Amino acid sequence: MAAPSEAGASTGKAQGTGTPVPAVSEPVIIHRRRAWNSPRSRQQAVLLCLALPALIYVALFFAYPLYQDITISFENYGFAALAVGHGPFVGFANYTAMLTSGVTIRAIVNTVVFTVGSIVFQFTIGFAMALYLHRSFAMSGLLRRVMLIPWVLPLVTTGAIFTLIFATSNGLANELLRGAGLIHGDVGWFTSGYLAVAAITVANIWAGVPFNAVLLYSGLQDVPNELLEAASVDGANAWRRFTRVTVPMMRQVILIVLMLGIIYTVKAFDLVIVLTGGGPANQSQLLSSWSYTQAFSAFQFGTGTAVGNILMVFTFLVGMIYLLISRGNVTVGGGR
Repeated sequence: MAAPSEAGASTGKAQGTGTPVPAVSEPVIIHRRRAWNSPRSRQQAVLLCLALPALIYVALFFAYPLYQDITISFENYGFAALAVGHGPFVGFANYTAMLTSGVTIRAIVNTVVFTVGSIVFQFTIGFAMALYLHRSFAMSGLLRRVMLIPWVLPLVTTGAIFTLIFATSNGLANELLRGAGLIHGDVGWFTSGYLAVAAITVANIWAGVPFNAVLLYSGLQDVPNELLEAASVDGANAWRRFTRVTVPMMRQVILIVLMLGIIYTVKAFDLVIVLTGGGPANQSQLLSSWSYTQAFSAFQFGTGTAVGNILMVFTFLVGMIYLLISRGNVTVGGGR
């Protein structure tokens, strides 16, 4: 007769109760061990270990600050709240106050004008320079390197340069306009909100043209010369070759340049702080500089983060539009 313990193990019932006990057979355990020790499982474990530092970095330096940013925007988080780390919860009051503020409305209009004006001229001038540098001529390599100087300069330095250019007395801008006979006196570029925004836009165009030119020049290198030569043989002039061959082949590069240009432009505040400080009377504020002013000049961190979150939603929408357009260029076979 079998021992009681052996009988209980073989029947899968608890001794004395007759209640069935789930039993794990030895082949199942061996199968699980083999599955864990399989090459695929080890590969997934290695991939997870390699991705873990990046995940920790994103959690610490992106997810957590974003959570804090959203939390502060729903609080009356002033300078006194820094001592305790939080302020009274006010819901959407910060967003309501900012969206109904005249300065915020003016900042939104200025941001749109500043962004559209910068992108149009940066892209147009940058594309023209890229097409010119794509040709073979003496010292073209040196010219491409010199062209990068405005881009590598810090925006604070660019702002200091254009402060001298747009100075009311003895400024280069007024001297050129006076020499051309367009003005007879001095123009106060920083005494009018509209002129101040125009001055900031000109400075940003000068700083951003090299970025567009370099990326577009790189895209021109990938346009096959055979297609251009075939179009020329078919009788297409330079303009038709550009619009029918070059631009379609550079569609992805153009989308990337425009997306990055918009994102870099809407978040620029260095030029505003250096050139005008948002003046006169906050008439040249952009959303980025207005958020900075609210948070670090007025110490109203709740309203400052609310303005910043409005700007963040705009940049998020720009990225989503880019993704939708990019997906529209993908064919069924995976080509573009």
